[in-house]
Amino acid sequence: MSKPNSKSTEVLTRLFITMIGAAFVLWGLSTVALGFFGIKETAVITDIRRELGERNEVMPGRYTYYISYTFTLPNGNKIDGASRKIGSAIYLKADGKSKTTIRYFSFFPSVNALEKDTKPGWGQLILIAIGCFLIFIINRSKKITLRKMKSNDV
Repeated sequence: MSKPNSKSTEVLTRLFITMIGAAFVLWGLSTVALGFFGIKETAVITDIRRELGERNEVMPGRYTYYISYTFTLPNGNKIDGASRKIGSAIYLKADGKSKTTIRYFSFFPSVNALEKDTKPGWGQLILIAIGCFLIFIINRSKKITLRKMKSNDV
């Protein structure tokens, strides 16, 4: 059995982490872009589900909720979407009549989000910063320090 080439493994690792970083940047930018360029539409909340148990935080009694919704495009097609929300232990079950405002791209309606999630904020900035950090750190050129050169020459 031959040993995998370390150079090709390094390239694949760099490529993989760069793609993760690009996904973070794209995610952060797309939610902000939805806020500025997305089309506003009313969606019907179809399901609210509490995920796991109580969150392990300083404030007790907080849970993560998964909210599913459906909206109709001008051409009559129905698009489903989902979001997460952190809230208290008390919540209403979806009755199919509750409405919320969402934003979506007209050229790709599958990219959509609740309107409140598309406002620029710290969350998007952190996603973009983490993505840029990953891309920069993994792809920076390796500098050979003078100390390493001297120790290798001896």
